[in-house]
Amino acid sequence: MRQKPGNVQPYLQHWHMFLEHCADMGHANMIQAAMPKMAYSGCPPNNRTFKILFKAMFNSGATLNDFTRAFDTIEQYTFWYDKDVANMLYSGFVKLNRLSQAKQIKKEFNQRFRNRAIKESPRLLEWEEDLALEVERHGLVSAIDLCKVLQKSGYNIHHRTLSILLRRSHHISDLEFAKTSLDLQASPSHWSIIITNAIRAGDLATALSSYAHFRSTGLPLSAPLLQPLISALCASAFRDNDDKPIDHALELYDELARAFPSSSPNAALHRDDPGFMRERSTGPDAYMYGTLLRAMGTSVDVQKYSGVAVSLLAEMEARAIPLQSPIILSSLIVIAMRCSSGVDEALEAYRRLARRHNAPRITARCYQWILNTLSQLNFGEDGSPPSIWHYFEIVKDMRLSGQAVTPAIYAQLLKRLAQLAPDAPEDMKHSLAACVRRVHDHLTLDPTITPDTLLWNQLMDSYQRVGLFAEAYRVWEILLVSENFDHASVSIILDACGFANAWPLAQRVYSRLTERSFLLNQGNWDAYVECMCRVGKLNNAVKLVCLEMGKDQKDVAPHKDTIRLLLTFATRSNQQDEVLSRIQRYLPDLWEELPAELGEFVIKPEHIMTTSQ
Repeated sequence: MRQKPGNVQPYLQHWHMFLEHCADMGHANMIQAAMPKMAYSGCPPNNRTFKILFKAMFNSGATLNDFTRAFDTIEQYTFWYDKDVANMLYSGFVKLNRLSQAKQIKKEFNQRFRNRAIKESPRLLEWEEDLALEVERHGLVSAIDLCKVLQKSGYNIHHRTLSILLRRSHHISDLEFAKTSLDLQASPSHWSIIITNAIRAGDLATALSSYAHFRSTGLPLSAPLLQPLISALCASAFRDNDDKPIDHALELYDELARAFPSSSPNAALHRDDPGFMRERSTGPDAYMYGTLLRAMGTSVDVQKYSGVAVSLLAEMEARAIPLQSPIILSSLIVIAMRCSSGVDEALEAYRRLARRHNAPRITARCYQWILNTLSQLNFGEDGSPPSIWHYFEIVKDMRLSGQAVTPAIYAQLLKRLAQLAPDAPEDMKHSLAACVRRVHDHLTLDPTITPDTLLWNQLMDSYQRVGLFAEAYRVWEILLVSENFDHASVSIILDACGFANAWPLAQRVYSRLTERSFLLNQGNWDAYVECMCRVGKLNNAVKLVCLEMGKDQKDVAPHKDTIRLLLTFATRSNQQDEVLSRIQRYLPDLWEELPAELGEFVIKPEHIMTTSQ
């Protein structure tokens, strides 16, 4: 919703409308998956959310153990003991004729949550929901006015009130106004809301400025307050291909580490959870170390951070934080591989870390990152093809660990081979061609994988880029016969025909698509026009552009880039004037849109970019 026109920020009512639908359909897992997203979006789950979850669980036939695990999830959020929820759970099992389990679940629920009973007015939940809705609909000022009205009915303003009022604020001015209006003191958690909201709004500069103001208050630091800043800085480093934000993130980490030395009893809080910890410590924790190490793994100058990574590992050990996060392990593997002097050393670094005793289980996404890093390693000035043998040794480990080897694992290696081909010397191009063939062999012999269209497209494109047109065309025929091709497939094979000077086959591609009533998109038409130009059929291409392209599809009519393409090839035979004349005659509307200085359309042939590129 935030990414669509209007940039609507969904509030709790929107979430509950969606979750009610999920409950009716019995999609309890989807509701549980939505909860952390709700919290991240500024709409943390409340009692009503959990009632919807339990409704969904009954509709999906959940077991007693499923409900017990759901209680573990609820404990992470603000949940007030509600006798109605206890009765709802009891009644649900009674209706299923499971009386003993009904008594058991009610007893478990009461033991877990009775200490969270509301000691204030029983209308507290209702009042707080009204305040949250007022903030969402009418903003902070209106919500503060409502707060004062509710006070007259018995509502006591407290720490959580300020959190509710600030749920959409990302400026210090809102915090100061709310504090003054309600005569409340702000805690680090309130500053964390302001900082986190600014980051969600894409305003990292304001978040950093707010943090600077926070430091001047003398309030204590904590990991939940600094983590959003560190995560945002690390994301910025990756997005902008710049290491400076990583350095800034490390400075923030150092501030927290100094505030909570490793000898401090509050320095760390850890669980036996092998993934990122959801319970946050006040000092540096596994989640923060994982964020920093992952950023170092993707840094521009990885050598610069190799020593820092080692020191962070020592810090983790001093804080008794076990190395049980797959993100941390895969980050260390990637850093070690990128700091290696050769591909054999890189593989040995992987073996040493991934296969050590008690190493955490690497996830599918982490394996994909490790494999992509291996395929990108370059140890010579002229580059070299990725080692297929090394790559598939890690793929074998991935399969043995129980992770599914997806088409993306093959596609990313093929993509890398295709990227190396255009500028490769002739002998290396032969090596790349052999690599593509070996990847295809592995794919053919792998019984656990069913290639999708994206993978077939990448294989076809890689074949054509390394100069193996016949193999590329065979892949196209597989796609055509199985009816698994898409618009990208069409552009790739037309490009391949053009570069291979295979005009009869290009005509065959076009005719077989016509037989299937397949509508070409803009990229397909441009690829066909370029193919004609490359095989010396410039007149045919001009005729196609002037009389056929966009005839029955207005969204694929010729455009400026189409004319640029024609003129690029027309300059080779000094036919640009003739081409322009025909454009002016048959496409007068497009002619009017062309720049006055047509010379800018006449570019050197070697600068042309193919459609698929």
